[in-house]
Amino acid sequence: MSEINKQIRSIEKKNFSPVYLVQGTEQYLSEKVRFALLNAVLVEEVSEFNFGQFDMRETTIDAALQEAESFPFFGDKRLVFVQQPYFLTGKTMANGLDHDMSYLESYLQNPSEFSILVIFAPYEKLDKRKKITKTLLKKAELINIEPMNEKGISDIVKSTSEQAGYSIDTKALEKLIQLTDRNLSKSMMELEKLMIYHQEDKQISLSSVEELVPKTLEQNIFELNDLVLSKEVQRSIELYQDLLTQKEDPIKIIALMIGQFRLLLQVKILRRKGYQQADIAKILKVHPFRVKLALQKEKKFEQSVLSKAHHQLIDADYLIKSGRVDPELQVELFIMKFADGHSQLQMK
Repeated sequence: MSEINKQIRSIEKKNFSPVYLVQGTEQYLSEKVRFALLNAVLVEEVSEFNFGQFDMRETTIDAALQEAESFPFFGDKRLVFVQQPYFLTGKTMANGLDHDMSYLESYLQNPSEFSILVIFAPYEKLDKRKKITKTLLKKAELINIEPMNEKGISDIVKSTSEQAGYSIDTKALEKLIQLTDRNLSKSMMELEKLMIYHQEDKQISLSSVEELVPKTLEQNIFELNDLVLSKEVQRSIELYQDLLTQKEDPIKIIALMIGQFRLLLQVKILRRKGYQQADIAKILKVHPFRVKLALQKEKKFEQSVLSKAHHQLIDADYLIKSGRVDPELQVELFIMKFADGHSQLQMK
């Protein structure tokens, strides 16, 4: 069982800490913690009297702490949520409020026995140089909700579907995670849709994932580049026309195509120099999964082929931005020119 699941289970058993710091950017996990606390702490009949929620961009920390120091109304516990505590980061806000950090530090040293203070910090990093951040990390129970790796997401999606009485085969699960960019919140939203679709047979298949889960623009561009490299002109143009129908900007499309061909070239060059996937990801500062896909793709093509496509796209982009050609037509001309392979063909 993961650490966050242990913490949620503890909350459900009403083993509370007086102060929680929920830090990270994974929205699904944040909501899971939020609902666990609401359900475990508040008595339904008087919940509205014993719950307070404060946005630090709009209200000072004083108001939240005063709420936490107030005795609960016909209940055992009071629950107080603090949102957007930007003062824990290195960020500053224009016209920001004057938050009394000494008041918060004093409260953390001696929190109310009858209240649970929960600070939701939806940030990748906190400024650990600040005294208040150091104190909070020392005194509060930290619930880490950083984005999960692919295995962690797979485990949650699979266990959630199984608990609901559904099965999802391995290829369908892999495709779902791929199409949702390895984002847990997106994966869970799409899983809900798939379960509704399969409420009769309870078996989530690869075909239904491919049919129901939409591709991102970047994923469509990856497929478009693949078709271009394979010189499948008709399918390339059909996919491109589909993107235009979806109101995608041809200038944005060509920019993404250039970026992906550049990545393929960079990955090929670094692999030939002996670098491994993890090292390449660090050097290029891109997600390891993107490098993994690029490594699978670049091996199928010579560097000269990738370089040719890259240069032709750059030329096409220049012609578009200089206003000399029609943007929509220029992408189609690139597809045909690359497939034809005749360098003398001019794109006008």
